[in-house]
Amino acid sequence: MVCMRRRAVLAAGMVLSASAARGQENRPLRLVVPFPAGGPADSLARIAAGALGERLGQTVVVDNRPGAGGNIAAEYVARSAPDGTALLLAGQAIMCINKALYPHLSYDPDADFAFVGMVGGNANVLLLNTTVVPVRDLAGLAERARAEPRRIAFGSNGAGSLAHLTVEVMASATGCSFLHVPYRGSAPMQTDLIAGRIALAVTGAPGAVPLLQNPTLRALAVTTPHRLAALPDVPTFTELGVPALNAPSWFGLFAPAVTPAPVLARLQEGMQAVNASQAYCDALAKQSSEQLALSPEQAPEFLRAERATWSQAVRSSGATVE
Repeated sequence: MVCMRRRAVLAAGMVLSASAARGQENRPLRLVVPFPAGGPADSLARIAAGALGERLGQTVVVDNRPGAGGNIAAEYVARSAPDGTALLLAGQAIMCINKALYPHLSYDPDADFAFVGMVGGNANVLLLNTTVVPVRDLAGLAERARAEPRRIAFGSNGAGSLAHLTVEVMASATGCSFLHVPYRGSAPMQTDLIAGRIALAVTGAPGAVPLLQNPTLRALAVTTPHRLAALPDVPTFTELGVPALNAPSWFGLFAPAVTPAPVLARLQEGMQAVNASQAYCDALAKQSSEQLALSPEQAPEFLRAERATWSQAVRSSGATVE
């Protein structure tokens, strides 16, 4: 009798999961982005939304919810109904950095999300407004910053963001310090960089490359192991003696952890098909981004390694949320 009851419960669960999967197909998906519209991550999200929606035969709507280093968007998705209709665009900040940086989080990046698929990656570029700090390279910037501790202002797309931590790690490695000015996304930060209200910023290559048409801006370094084809004269941080900064930004899609298995599998298969598409890879390449293939089976180990790396970076840099 007990076994019969167990089988009945399992059967009911399978019916409910199948119903959830069918119901999901008839509703729009919301892709929650922890940045304002207009930045490099938002551009990636919109490319992915279009490709995934076409693959699934569903509308995918981008829902921008910036603020608090991504924590607002992450909490929203973590607490959403686990029916596959709310997905989170998340990268190193939400998944790897914030747990080490913030004393209290309202979500658990380890336990509250299920990996759906990779969206893509961007190299980050260190940009300097040379009218504010008239130097030509990273060595000159570090020398000036050592002479004027916390006088040179740098912007990031949010406290605790990868852009914030990149400058903190660079400052720690070169023995200098800067004044951090957090913004609610890349677009307002870029506006202030061009205007000279801040001297320094790290932003993704999709935004950085067109910004360099402005003659007041200079690219000092890129955060990849190799130079970028779009910026062949810009050295890597590794070439400049800061080997800790040799990783690009990456962004993936995540669903609430208790999303029913059939619903999650459908989303995962959709993103795997998207990443296998040459059209998707070409769309990313047009904005200086790249495709990053990662299967659901590979994701847990990848995320464990990334969390260990960036948690150590937070501790060694002394970065704090202001």
